[in-house]
Amino acid sequence: MKKIVIFAAITLLSIGYIFSQELKWEIDEEKSYKIPVGQCTWEDIQTSDFYSLVIENSAGIILNANATVELAKVLENQPNERYEIEAYFGAWNEESLKQLPHFYAFVMTMRAKYQQPIEYTLIGCNRNYDCGEYEEPKTMPYYKIYQISEGNQRKLIGEILEQPKLSFEEDVLNIIKH
Repeated sequence: MKKIVIFAAITLLSIGYIFSQELKWEIDEEKSYKIPVGQCTWEDIQTSDFYSLVIENSAGIILNANATVELAKVLENQPNERYEIEAYFGAWNEESLKQLPHFYAFVMTMRAKYQQPIEYTLIGCNRNYDCGEYEEPKTMPYYKIYQISEGNQRKLIGEILEQPKLSFEEDVLNIIKH
């Protein structure tokens, strides 16, 4: 019961935070479509002009089952620990559009199949790496993994730059385990 109350509180705070951020859309001159700049939601992506490219890249997604199962076990053994992934992407960037569906499938699988709610924030960036209120990423795509303490203090514990070393799931597992 305590987990449900905590999860509900986190969800409400997250929703409030999301709506407090103003998403800006810019026209990418090279691609000739609008791209998000700043924090956005999966629903924003689904209603975007570039969503067809995301869908194309979602065909054939296969998550690393061993890594997701092991990560679920690690998270179960750390009931007081929470994690958040900031996912920086460029709707103009091919590698971002390839990885975005895999990232989303990973997060949703951890939530639905393993009841492990890894929090996430999607952050769109333009070609100048402007991400609205967020700091400029080192590369594109770029993932920052945070550990969140009981006092909601965020501690950066790892990063994934451009492409995962092993697989996204294995890299996240290795970051959280160490």
